[in-house]
Amino acid sequence: MSYIGLIEINIICIVVLLITLLQFRESVLRHLEERILGFTIIDTIIYIVFNTVTKMLYSIYQENALYSNNAKIGVIYSLIYALSLISSLLLAQLWFSFIFLRIRKSIYTYKHLFPLFSTPSIIGILICIGVAIYGFTNDCHATTLQFRRLLPFLITLNFIYIIATMIIGIQHAISQKNSSNRKEAFYLSFIAFLPSFVCIIQYFIPEIPILDPIFALTLLHVYVTLLKYRITSDPLTGVNNKIRLIDYLQYISQHQDASKRLFLLVMEVDYFKEIIRKFGYEMSDRVVADLASFFKRQCREQQAFLARTGESQFAIVMERDEVSEIESFCQKLVRECERDSMQADMNSWKISFNVHFAEISNISSSNISKIFAEAKKNCYKPETPAPRE
Repeated sequence: MSYIGLIEINIICIVVLLITLLQFRESVLRHLEERILGFTIIDTIIYIVFNTVTKMLYSIYQENALYSNNAKIGVIYSLIYALSLISSLLLAQLWFSFIFLRIRKSIYTYKHLFPLFSTPSIIGILICIGVAIYGFTNDCHATTLQFRRLLPFLITLNFIYIIATMIIGIQHAISQKNSSNRKEAFYLSFIAFLPSFVCIIQYFIPEIPILDPIFALTLLHVYVTLLKYRITSDPLTGVNNKIRLIDYLQYISQHQDASKRLFLLVMEVDYFKEIIRKFGYEMSDRVVADLASFFKRQCREQQAFLARTGESQFAIVMERDEVSEIESFCQKLVRECERDSMQADMNSWKISFNVHFAEISNISSSNISKIFAEAKKNCYKPETPAPRE
């Protein structure tokens, strides 16, 4: 393929990546893992540009004998080739960082282990710099030969990141009780294998430009997947939202265990408006986030589905044999909440919630309003009176 055709393909790839980057420029300001995904897209654009220029320079070198003895061409070629390989190494590290932060949710741990995470890419970068220096005194053909000898080692370094990503992703997926979260974790664990295997294919058939489009399409697909996740998850707490709850109810109603009964629990924070008035919106958001974490821990033990369905409201869907099991779980929620560590943040104010429940096996899963109305009829724990000031 001529380098003119290569430019046309890669311009399309760059445009796709730029559109993707611009679409979530607001969200990347919130979460570190999404900022890193933004850096991954930027690095991919840089890689595509350098890779394209490298192939163009080599094509010119081969086609035009006037450049054969031009030392400047060799120096520029070796520098850009090295930069393209360095950017590909950084892609692997950035992808690992994105998955690690998305799964572990610990910026402190990431910063603490950053030197360890960076070791493979630093080794590869130093070797690329060494080969680039070699290219200062050799022609483009000799430099290309040295870089191609280096490629298997660089691909191996990339696979170290990919395998590490797969391991932490699978560990996270296994710990997930919710099928949607499990599928997302497995997806993020294995999606990076596609461009990695294409790297190997590209090594054996360098004349066909398949790697750059695969990079662009993979990142576009990841963005669409994350967009779907944001649509169905609550941004403050990270738990499912009402849209995901409706989808789950439709799913579980079709796959329900015939020997069990399906229940919905509705929990709402007590005296929430009083909390806003006395402590402000920042503290009220913290109360909601702390309760979400508390409910998430309780649901993980019970294999239950959790969603935030209102400003201060949560819902849990469970399959159980008898109503007594639901009452026992409600009792446990109230008891554990009273002694949870989040109570220390409110001083004399105790965080509590009222609990209502309904059996929804005989109610249409699409009629979410009727399900919540039915739950309001069955109160396990009423609202706790607000503490006196």
